[in-house]
Formats: sequence, C-alpha cells, structure tokens
Amino acid sequence: MATRADVARLAGVSPSTVTYVLTGQRPTTRATRERVQRAIDELGYRPNRHASVLAARSVRTVGVLFRMQRSGIDANDLEYIEGLRESVEPLGIQVFVPVGRRYSHLALEGLVRSRALDAAVLMDVAPDDEREEYLLGQGVPTVLIGTSHRSGGAPGVDADFEQMADLGVRHLLDLGHRRILFLMRDVHADRSNAYTAQSRAVRSAARRHGVAAVFRTCPDNVIAGAREVEPTGLPEGCTAVVSNNPHALEGVIAAAWARGLSLPGDLSAVSVGLTVARAQSGDLVTEVGVDRPALGRRAGALLLRSLEGDPVSGVELVAPRLIDHGSTAPPHPV
Repeated sequence: MATRADVARLAGVSPSTVTYVLTGQRPTTRATRERVQRAIDELGYRPNRHASVLAARSVRTVGVLFRMQRSGIDANDLEYIEGLRESVEPLGIQVFVPVGRRYSHLALEGLVRSRALDAAVLMDVAPDDEREEYLLGQGVPTVLIGTSHRSGGAPGVDADFEQMADLGVRHLLDLGHRRILFLMRDVHADRSNAYTAQSRAVRSAARRHGVAAVFRTCPDNVIAGAREVEPTGLPEGCTAVVSNNPHALEGVIAAAWARGLSLPGDLSAVSVGLTVARAQSGDLVTEVGVDRPALGRRAGALLLRSLEGDPVSGVELVAPRLIDHGSTAPPHPV
C-alpha cells in the first residue's frame, strides 16, 4: 500500500508538502499540486481520512500543557510528547509546549484567545482539573494524559497504577524481600492525580501481598532521600526501596554508595513510573512503568478520533511493564 512518503518521493517534494496539498493548510503552487496529484493517481494512494477532517476544523497546533514549572519538565515527560508528535505531525499538526515560571490561568486564556492553541493535551492532571473545565467550556478539543475524575470530562489515557504497584511488589517478593521501604513523593506538594494514585496503589499492593512495609513521604530533593539511609542500610531492617520520587531515590543511592553499600548487593531499588539513573555509567534503576512514547501515541490517536467526531469518552488505562535494569537481587540472609 502506497504511503505519503512514497507520493512525496515520486512527486519530488517533501512529505509535509504532500500534506499541505491534501489539506490546504498552506498555499502551494499549481505545478506542485499537479505533480502531487499525478503521483497520487499513479500510486493509487488513498489519503488518510484524518486529513480532510483536520483541514475542515483548521486544527494546526496542539499544545501540551504542563502544570509544573519548566524546571520540572524532564526526559520522562519529553517521551510522552515525542509519542504524541509521531501520531499527529504526519498530518501537518504541530505540537508545542508553552512553558513559563509556573502554570497561569491567564496564560492559558491568552493561548486560547490568540488562537495559538487549536487543541490541547493536558499533563499533570489534577482531580477536577480547572484547565480541563476551561478548555472544554471554550470548545477546545482536549485529551488528558492522566485522570481528572470529572464527570463528562475530556477523554484520556493513563497508566494502570494498581497493576504497576503490583508488578513492583511481586518482583521484590519473588526475590525474597519481606520488609520494603516505600519512599513516596509528598502528594501535598503536587496536585497531580498520578502521585496520589501511585501512593494509594503501593499501599494497596503491600497490604494485598502481606509485605512488612515502611511508608515515608519525602520532599523532591536528593538530601532528603539521603537522610533515609542509615549506617547499615535502609531503615527498620528494610532490604529494598520502592519509590516514585526520583530525586529522593537518587539520594538514597548516593548515600548507600557513600556508606560502602552497593546496589543490588546490599539493597534493592525499584522506581515507580520514572526512569532513574543509579550510576555515572548510565546504569538505571529497575522500573515499573508504561511505555511513555506509546502512551503519547495513544493520546494522539484519541485526539484524532475526537476531531473526527467519534463519541470518545472516559479514560483508557494502559498496562504497565517491568524493566529489569539489574538494581534488584535477593536480600542477604540474616
């Protein structure tokens, strides 16, 4: 089956030019349009049905809207964005990330009123997210990467945090760990639903599997994490740590090395939902999480479906995976 790239090669133009000819999103010369049409006819190319829909709706930009300050956006977040880009940019839709010192409702209003924002994908989604309410009220097509629990709200995709926590806890149990430190983000410092859901899920998994659990909340900094490590290892006899706080987990690892302890020889570590480095060589902490680019692509597909007028609602949960990076091992016998 012929693709847009095949048409572009035969017509001697770029793939984006083919999109512009098909959608009319940008002016093209008559000669260019004729070359593209000849290539389409020769190859029997059938344009993606999204193209005419998007042209009719004049959707040319999708803004990925964070609640956090720009300094908090990291490589994990960018993987979601890359997946979204892969899904919508071949159709001539540009993805952008407006950043500022912090989220501002006035800034969001400015984006909508200036028509800089044709559609939106929300991240750091909070319960009954006020950004979602405003955008839907303004008629802006909106998709969530997360869950707001708003009745009749925007459609979304999210990780299945219950499965995620269960994967991590069962992995450590299978290795023989029975006392586990759960070092979680201070959910009062962040309105995002994800961190509350993660904390709730790990508590549920610990109870379900009968783990002797030590729960600690920790600010998002390395020093706070380092304070959790005692001269002989983790507190209260724990042999493994599970954390959704990357900075604190880095502090635990640094303090362990400083005390002559090693991963996974003296303690095991599992990261929940985030990639965390454990060595300058690039070695990572074993992670339970989702395929972030794939989830971004699914959010893009969901947005395209809603633009087509499909009745899309609710939140689609994405199954997690465990990526063993070698930071876990059986505990030392007592």
